[in-house]
Amino acid sequence: MIEEHGKSTIIVKNNVIHITLNGAFNEYGANKVSKNTKEIIRAFKNRRFMILTNLLSLDGATPEAFNESNEFNEWLNKRTMIAKAIVITSQAIKAIVQQRVPSQAFQNIEYFENENDAINWLTKFCC
Repeated sequence: MIEEHGKSTIIVKNNVIHITLNGAFNEYGANKVSKNTKEIIRAFKNRRFMILTNLLSLDGATPEAFNESNEFNEWLNKRTMIAKAIVITSQAIKAIVQQRVPSQAFQNIEYFENENDAINWLTKFCC
């Protein structure tokens, strides 16, 4: 039996997709996040959107999970995303994500240590 590792919460507020990741992810957990987020983005029907990803409770991920994330971000680069804010305090996880998910280099992306600062930055792109 295939078991997904890692828990996620995805909430949409206006045109911002809030994604929170908890625990350690394998490829199946990462695939679930990717699949669910793609469904939400498709429902936007080419309207512009933003993403706020909270990684404060992310413990890590397998190489396969990072591959899944990179593939998702390659897909995301062809969509109408305006900006992405990532909330993270672990410099080690941030460095690994930047190395293992190079497709994010093409995005309007900023890193923050708390959600309030991330939301404030995203509001600059609103409407």
